[in-house]
Amino acid sequence: MTRAWEQIVNENRKALLEQWTTSVMAMLPGGSTSHGSMVASAIEEELKALLDAVTDRTMQAAEPIMRITRILAIQDIPPSKSLSILFMLKAMIEELPGECDHPCRDRLEELTLQAFDSYMKHRETICQIKYDEGRRKMHMALRRVEA
Repeated sequence: MTRAWEQIVNENRKALLEQWTTSVMAMLPGGSTSHGSMVASAIEEELKALLDAVTDRTMQAAEPIMRITRILAIQDIPPSKSLSILFMLKAMIEELPGECDHPCRDRLEELTLQAFDSYMKHRETICQIKYDEGRRKMHMALRRVEA
């Protein structure tokens, strides 16, 4: 049985998705926000999948969350702003005619926590890559000095 908030979101899906995508693109720095770019296309596709996962608990949200947080983790924006994408969606759903009840809020909070874990995993990977690169550069510099 579909709950009222799920029906409202599905009825307004196209407008909601367009508004959400525009809001997410607006927070990204620089040229990655132009429509038609690879980043814009990837974000739009993942937001579609994530919106489907919000309204359908049987769908796995891990993949779209992982992909979108991977994109957000490399952007030059603070983590709080990166992860605000789900809070944006919550506000947009609450503005729709009807009522966003506790299951809607609970689902969005659950997905926000998943997004936080995924975002941190990607940031840790980036830090490890930078650390390893620094070690490689130091090793190469020492080899040149010794030679």
